Amino acid sequence: MPELPEVETVCWRLREGGHGEPPLVGRRVVAVDVLDPAVVVGGDAGALVGALVGVQVKDVWRRAKWIVVDATGIAGAVRALIHLKMTGDVHVSDAVDVRFSRLRLHLDDGRYVHFTDPRRFGHIEVSAGGGDVAAFATLGPEPLSDAFTARVLRSRLRGRRPLKASLLDQSVVAGVGNIYADESLWLARLHPQTPTDGVDDDDVIRLHKAIRRALRRSIAASKVALAWRYENRSAPSPFDVYGRGGEPCRRCGTPLSSGTVAGRGTVWCGSCQPAPGKV
Repeated sequence: MPELPEVETVCWRLREGGHGEPPLVGRRVVAVDVLDPAVVVGGDAGALVGALVGVQVKDVWRRAKWIVVDATGIAGAVRALIHLKMTGDVHVSDAVDVRFSRLRLHLDDGRYVHFTDPRRFGHIEVSAGGGDVAAFATLGPEPLSDAFTARVLRSRLRGRRPLKASLLDQSVVAGVGNIYADESLWLARLHPQTPTDGVDDDDVIRLHKAIRRALRRSIAASKVALAWRYENRSAPSPFDVYGRGGEPCRRCGTPLSSGTVAGRGTVWCGSCQPAPGKV
């Protein structure tokens, strides 16, 4: 599933241009084709078409795993919220027909925006105005923002649930999913089953730094990649632990362990990340 770095990369590509594509910002939408009505939240394809035709895109930004497209039209501000879910993507293209396209926007320069999604879980919704978004009300802080400090992270790690479960909770920290939870815990040398009330201040400081490092490193790598790095499983894994169960730990050489934590497939190093209660 695209997580914060991948969604951030899509926003960068649409906002500034990249990966060989022109930017979406500044373009005007002249027509909209809803190729799969299931992509529209609420199923009202006509309302979505009516809201988007004629608008000019002003900005593209990210909140958690959401792509936010701000635009203006005759009636005022319009905001589109796109969630890629498991396999979604958004591209500006010269091609009118693109495989797995669920939504196609015709632009004023003759190009198209395609919202593609092979598994059809992604969705888009459009609202008038540029105010607060209800879906964002329960989200935690952005992990790469100044507001996300080790002290803030400490205050949000409550109860005895595993650290892995806490990192997957979007109200604790926004945008981190299964991949970067595993990567962050490995970098911080913390076992995914460690209870949140079992970590000390030094642990939290390491985890805070690890989250930001894992995300920044992946964003930098994503900006020079043309496809999701975890689609081609025959290529060497770009991750330290995710998807590498049984392979040598890149830090100590111990075969990586794998199992299920918080209902998700999880990989960790039994030596670098000792289980709770063990040294």
